[in-house]
Amino acid sequence: MDGRVMMMVVVMTVLKGMVVMSQTASPYVNVTGWTLSRLGNESISVGGRVPGGVYSDLLAANVLSGGDIYYRYNDMDYRWVSKENWTYSTTVRADSSFLNHTRVALVFEGLDTAAEVLLNGESVGASNNMFVRYLFDIKAALLASSDNTLEVRFESPVEYAARQYDIQSASYIVPPKCVDPAFKGECHANHIRKMQASFSWDWGPAFPNSGIWKDWYIAAWDTLTISDIIFSAEPTAELPSVPDPNFMPGWTATVKVWCDAAISSGEVPGSLTIALGRIYTMNYHVTATVVNHKASLEFNITFLENQINMWWPNGYGAQPLYTLTATWVSEDEAETSAKSVRVGFRTVELNQDFIEPNDTTKGRHYRVFVNNVFMFMKGSNWIPAHVLPEMVTPEYTRYLMQAAADTHQNCMRVWGGGIYESDVFYEIADELGILIWEDLMFACSMYPVNEDFLETVEAEMVTQIRRLQHHPSILLWASNNENEKALRGNWYGTSSDFERYKADYITLYVDTIKAVVQEEDATRPFVVSSPSNGIESEEEGYVAENPGDTHYGDKHYYNYLSDAWVGSETPITRFASEYGFQSWPSFITMESVTIEEDWNRESALMYHRQHHPLGQEELALQIGLHMHMPPQDGSVKAYEDYLYLSQVHQAVAVKVETEIYRRWMSEVNEKGEGYTSGALYWQLNDIWQGASWASIEYGGRWKMLHYYAKKFFAPTLISAYLEGDNLLVYVVNEGFEPITSGSVVINLHRYDTLGIVFIYTQTSVDVPGQTSKLVANISLTMDLEISEHCQSGLSDPEDMCFITAQIQDSDELLLGPETFYLLEKPKYALLLHAAVEVGDIIGPTQTQYSNWTFAVTVRTDVPALFVWLETTHPGVFSDNGFIMTEAETAVQFYAGEEVTAAELQASMSVKSLTDTYAQRYGGETLAEGILHPNDIRNIW
Repeated sequence: MDGRVMMMVVVMTVLKGMVVMSQTASPYVNVTGWTLSRLGNESISVGGRVPGGVYSDLLAANVLSGGDIYYRYNDMDYRWVSKENWTYSTTVRADSSFLNHTRVALVFEGLDTAAEVLLNGESVGASNNMFVRYLFDIKAALLASSDNTLEVRFESPVEYAARQYDIQSASYIVPPKCVDPAFKGECHANHIRKMQASFSWDWGPAFPNSGIWKDWYIAAWDTLTISDIIFSAEPTAELPSVPDPNFMPGWTATVKVWCDAAISSGEVPGSLTIALGRIYTMNYHVTATVVNHKASLEFNITFLENQINMWWPNGYGAQPLYTLTATWVSEDEAETSAKSVRVGFRTVELNQDFIEPNDTTKGRHYRVFVNNVFMFMKGSNWIPAHVLPEMVTPEYTRYLMQAAADTHQNCMRVWGGGIYESDVFYEIADELGILIWEDLMFACSMYPVNEDFLETVEAEMVTQIRRLQHHPSILLWASNNENEKALRGNWYGTSSDFERYKADYITLYVDTIKAVVQEEDATRPFVVSSPSNGIESEEEGYVAENPGDTHYGDKHYYNYLSDAWVGSETPITRFASEYGFQSWPSFITMESVTIEEDWNRESALMYHRQHHPLGQEELALQIGLHMHMPPQDGSVKAYEDYLYLSQVHQAVAVKVETEIYRRWMSEVNEKGEGYTSGALYWQLNDIWQGASWASIEYGGRWKMLHYYAKKFFAPTLISAYLEGDNLLVYVVNEGFEPITSGSVVINLHRYDTLGIVFIYTQTSVDVPGQTSKLVANISLTMDLEISEHCQSGLSDPEDMCFITAQIQDSDELLLGPETFYLLEKPKYALLLHAAVEVGDIIGPTQTQYSNWTFAVTVRTDVPALFVWLETTHPGVFSDNGFIMTEAETAVQFYAGEEVTAAELQASMSVKSLTDTYAQRYGGETLAEGILHPNDIRNIW
């Protein structure tokens, strides 16, 4: 063994598509620009961008002349593109010396999707899976010439999927036959291995794209080239159950290096150097055994105590990353290949122990431990940031991920109907400490299990697991989204032949996917489905009688009919991996892709953008339970108010549900339900400008929900709700130090009076670490004396008052964000019209959040609910959607670009709930504060 780092001249020639296209010449090989074409009666030929796709190229060439693909009805108007066959072509010049190497291969990191690859008119390969890395041998077809023609002929994904469906249906139907009509999409996405949501979903449009969507290159070599690095590490000492930044155990690491070989089988001698930053470098003399052009080399490395800092999720510690480099040098030192990845040292466990070891009827836990520390998973679900992956920039990806981290999220579920995300996505997750629950890309469908399909799925698993395995952020693999539940629940009419579809389910997800994934990566938990009962589902033959049983595993829960602001129907589950409520984006976002005739909640465009069946009706119901729907008077104000109210509803509803899950973190009820260990709301981001469950609009504007997430995911949470006459107050202490001698402060407010009318304080509040605890049970009548403080002469006391609550330490400092609780639905409350206005804006100053930070003063004359600040300038506020109980409050605005205070002042608007009121009684507007001696319920 030689500990020196070996530096060699690279003579293996690699042609990177995007890099070499920018060069004027290469001594070995060169390529001209790409052309995208369609043959036929109306031929099209335009410049092509690689990596890229057909839609973006046609848009750039103005063939799609109706504007942005998301403008109005362009998802329908541009649909013809997905039903055509398209060809990308280019010319390659190759020098004779390039062809002297043992192997010459054309490598595509991603082809979307069904394509044949031709070189000089000769077929050299084909693809049928968007998620597979393809390597085609081309030495026999490539000429020492300046005009080698390279073509990638894509078949229409819509037509391909339909053809595969027809072939399968000759034996038996693999459902669903099509998506719900409300999706306005295309059929048979389950018969093609591409982004399932590209055929549409209930939150996004159909744009079934084609193209060379990832990097490509031509390589020539004689020995080995490194393709992937697999990394795992185990501590040599028991880890403490509480994070300790000073604890630096030793580690035993395993590094497995996968290589593409020039020969199909045999042995290749050489040396491999493994380096971990400046900590470790070792040169190994090796002989690689090659099978089917692949070779792997494995090494065990021991790191001593105090050499390695552990990687921690967001909120629990730092995220140190180490650059791991593998460098291959051939025996004759004529050829070298290197690859680097960043790794972190941590352990992960999905604990499914029985709740009570001696009583298996109480169910199992579903708890995440990282570095032997239990962590409540707080986070959201991720969908593709654009229906065309090539349109997503690293900067936008980082913005969205940072927005999750900034709201205390430590976990994100990559949903199984999208894509295995870009390398950049996982690198950012590593940096920010966001654990990734990685669904594999199968969602809401049954799938074929014919030989060809299983073969391409195996290749998909190998490609993706080897690409992603080294990332410390990846928590677990989950092989599908909702397919166990769909099968057992007969979502797609499978009950008539249940045993056949169950057998197919096991063949695909257990015998194939699970087997391959665990062979490639035995270091992480693997779950067969989400939702699922976990081990219990496996013991029931992988399809449980009741997937989503609250005593096991994870659950997806949606309820749009009961009162979401109360949450009485919310299941007390072990792990809530999906839940949420819809809202619409802001007017600023909607205006960018609509025209004035669309600005009505009953317009055709609004129903076109609402893909959730009965979504508009359900949303109107939920808004109407608590607030007044704006009038249908055709005004822009009524439309803007509707969009705003949808966000108010969503923010409060998800707040209520999330707090329920967090309250049940450390206790169980009489049914054995509880010990909830995760809350991942649906969903973080939007794919376009339409109705969805997202907390961040397409383009990055925060909805009210995202501001609320910053509070309901805070490490220390105070949560209050009403049971009869009693206000129950919980404190959730996520930290490891107990809260001792704390105080719960309940402030009673009147809607017609600024300030506090009564304060109730409960002292000596103690909450152990990592615990949720009921700390106060307060009577509205006896303790808060609302009959005395909330009299109006018009209605019940609850209609006049609301509550804010705080958890304070012994020095009266807040331990977590203040919360609020409305004693009555706002539409029944005796609200006065709040004249809310933006006051002084001072700045900019430089802060850790922005180089252009402004202090914004907001003023009101009476208490105001759901105060919403908005500006056309990019950026976020320190708080928004808040309750104003004082005449003046201050927030920060963190601008995303350079702007002056004057420009910000001119662009900023503010509204509160009573600004949406327009109903009149006796010729006067109630929202202007004209109250009448009738029951407020009868007035409305």
